[in-house]
Amino acid sequence: MLQSTSKTAPIQLPSSKQAWFVVIALSIASIVSWIDRQIINLLVEPIKADLALTDVQISLLQGFSFALLYAFMALPLAWLADRHNRKWVILGGLICWSAATFSSGLAIGFAVLFITRMLVGIGEATLAPAGFSIISDYFSKEKLPAAVSVFTGSGFIGSGFALMVGGFLYAKLEAIGPQTLPFGTFAPWQLTFMAVALLSVPVFFLLLFVREPQRRDDTVVLATDDAPPALEVISFLRSHLWVFAPLMLGFACFVAAQYGIGSWAPSFFIRVYGWTQLEVGQYFGPVVMLAGIGGVVVSGFLAERWLAQGIVDATIRLPVYAIMLAIPCAVAFPLVGNAWASLALLGLVIFLGTVPFGAGVSTFPLITPNRMRAQVVAVYLLIANLLGYSAGPILIAWLTDSVFASPEAIDKSLAVASPAIMVVGVFLCLAALRPYRALAAASSTTQSSLES
Repeated sequence: MLQSTSKTAPIQLPSSKQAWFVVIALSIASIVSWIDRQIINLLVEPIKADLALTDVQISLLQGFSFALLYAFMALPLAWLADRHNRKWVILGGLICWSAATFSSGLAIGFAVLFITRMLVGIGEATLAPAGFSIISDYFSKEKLPAAVSVFTGSGFIGSGFALMVGGFLYAKLEAIGPQTLPFGTFAPWQLTFMAVALLSVPVFFLLLFVREPQRRDDTVVLATDDAPPALEVISFLRSHLWVFAPLMLGFACFVAAQYGIGSWAPSFFIRVYGWTQLEVGQYFGPVVMLAGIGGVVVSGFLAERWLAQGIVDATIRLPVYAIMLAIPCAVAFPLVGNAWASLALLGLVIFLGTVPFGAGVSTFPLITPNRMRAQVVAVYLLIANLLGYSAGPILIAWLTDSVFASPEAIDKSLAVASPAIMVVGVFLCLAALRPYRALAAASSTTQSSLES
């Protein structure tokens, strides 16, 4: 059994200045990865026109392709980051996802574009686990939450920038028309993929200045008896199935609803209100950025306050209440008939809909033994990625193609699909409340006995 060396050789933490440089550098990388991942949402209409794709095919490119690779590669890449230099794992991932984004501009059909969009998933599978691991070795436990929140919030900044930067680039490239390069002639949407991919070049050189920190024993479990085998984790989840199953599926529903809206809202404004890609970026981009960050940050602080007041199921109740408020707004924003009213209501949907991302995910560590928390959270993330990033966009596209049978009916599809998914998620989470309280009470009693 490996023994911890922290008792005899305590590790000196890096300076605060150096630590925050790392957080900022990794956050910038995260922003670029989200731009590469989300830019396709802005280019739906020209891609459909050039490649003769249906909305369902587009939805597979938006979410399922990414989730497919993530499902297979997330755990192996996380294992690699746990055992090797994390900076080089991230740099390798950056090269892969940037090359995949650039190659998206070379696609001449659905199959090639599906493969390139799938490979963009390497960004999430490398940057998130390795980034969290590096940051945890730069900060004390007391200062870690603030650093992690900055890194996490960068995803919403990236989503907003994908629309803002993408809208600006596409407008400029559309104005000059198709361009002939040494390796072919390309449409504006293809050139947009290529241009966005180049954003990774300065980020690559920035990350070279990130120093791989020494791993701390208090943040990485080394003792073999503290690392339970997968069968033990599965046994724990099965013994508390009526808590974990509805919660994981319920929160995944909230992810699906939010991601479905985010995937198709740009096309909604273009098809229904005649906005250009530039206008979508200018008006919708800042809303995504500000509302998304606001929902995550506010819910985190509010959940912490409720827990301090003795509300043991605060991390479930708060997301459920927020989604219940979001449902009527999600129904109304596509149907209200005014672009600015739609945008305002959509801002509320995003703010309320991101509450589960801030408060909800912390539910699982609160009721899971310390020695298996990471693996239980990994199981949830796997479900959330497979279901959340696929179901939302696909359901909206299927309704548009097969039920309403008109691209202009995307307003009806949005008004039906995401609210329905939210309702299912609410009922699943409510079903878990009573068994969750019982398990939380048992966990609290066990912890008190251990401390005494």
